[in-house]
Amino acid sequence: MRKYEMLVILDAASESDQAGEIAKIDELLKNLGGTVSKIDDWGKKTLAYPIRKKTEGYYVLFNFELEPAQTFELRRVLGLRQNVYRQLVLVLDD
Repeated sequence: MRKYEMLVILDAASESDQAGEIAKIDELLKNLGGTVSKIDDWGKKTLAYPIRKKTEGYYVLFNFELEPAQTFELRRVLGLRQNVYRQLVLVLDD
C-alpha cells in the first residue's frame, strides 16, 4: 500500500450536497481497499479559470493509503461523477 494525497474540486453550487459527495468519495476509497487517514475540507474558493461555466469550486483534500493499481479505478470513477470538476492524485514520499 502506498500513501497518496488527492485534491478534489466539487461543484460549489449545491452547498448541501458537499457532505454527501465527500462521504461517497470516502466510501469509494474504502471499497477499493484503501484506508483514509485525513479529510481536510478547504471550503468554497474562486477557481483560477472557469470550469463548466462556473467560477467557484469546493475544495477537499484526502490523505489515504491505496494499492497503486487501484488509483486508475479511482480516477475513472471520479471522472464519471457530475459533481466532481477535477481531481489530482499525488504519491507521498515515505
